[in-house]
Amino acid sequence: MLEQTAADLLIRLAAVYALLGLFVALTVIVALTAVRLIAVPKLLRTALYGVYALAGVGLVVGWLAGALQPPDTAATQVAAAAESAKAFQARNSAIVASDSGQIPVGQVGTVYIQVPDMDARFAAENLWRTLRAAGFQSPGIEVISGRSPAEPEVRYFNDADKPLAEQVAALAAQHGLKGSVVKTIANYTAPPGQMEFWYPR
Repeated sequence: MLEQTAADLLIRLAAVYALLGLFVALTVIVALTAVRLIAVPKLLRTALYGVYALAGVGLVVGWLAGALQPPDTAATQVAAAAESAKAFQARNSAIVASDSGQIPVGQVGTVYIQVPDMDARFAAENLWRTLRAAGFQSPGIEVISGRSPAEPEVRYFNDADKPLAEQVAALAAQHGLKGSVVKTIANYTAPPGQMEFWYPR
């Protein structure tokens, strides 16, 4: 799946914290063995040191990959991933193929924000607040990896929404996202006023 789900992120974080707990427990056992407070057979001690080293390597790899996060940061990421999944469902439920014969329900000035990763997702919160303050509806920020454009884009589905799309581009420019490409998506039908803002990769 291209979209990152809260469940996936929660499983990864749980695995990392389980590894951290194992590493702490092994550290205590290795320390007690080193000072000979507990006796461990040589073969078992060799295996213990091997598992200890592997756990240490796993933590280093997790830290370098950005998976080892403080609990408050991890909780924020899980919440953000859950919001991203909700935004994905809301956006897709309103957009239908132009040849499907379905008629979408209308709303005015709704902007779905798509970002390539979690770092951009947190940076996009300022734009999200600006859009809301300007009167746009914005259900949430969706993380979509692997499909982001090279330049920021505002995508709209109805010709009458081009002025709104240009307004969104102007608001994005206030947050350093200048030169947004404003383009129409002809292959799908969406409610009047529905747009997407795509962060660049």
